[in-house]
Amino acid sequence: MPNGKPGDHPFTDIISWKKRTLSEEIDKLITEIVQLGGTKELEQSFNLFSPPPFSQFQRSLEEIRDRLVNEARERGWEV
Repeated sequence: MPNGKPGDHPFTDIISWKKRTLSEEIDKLITEIVQLGGTKELEQSFNLFSPPPFSQFQRSLEEIRDRLVNEARERGWEV
């Protein structure tokens, strides 16, 4: 059972431990999405233990990030 230590889950490795897990760009996108409040969407949309092919995964993450940035700006956030 995971207990929050490095290596327990790719998500916590990226967010909590700042450990490169998938690729530099994908890890950065995941971090940006979490900062924009998209944690639940990430958890429901992807299995980080078995992610899609990286090029497809990166495009999907970019779409989520861009949508969240636009929504944040519409609500008056300075992003």
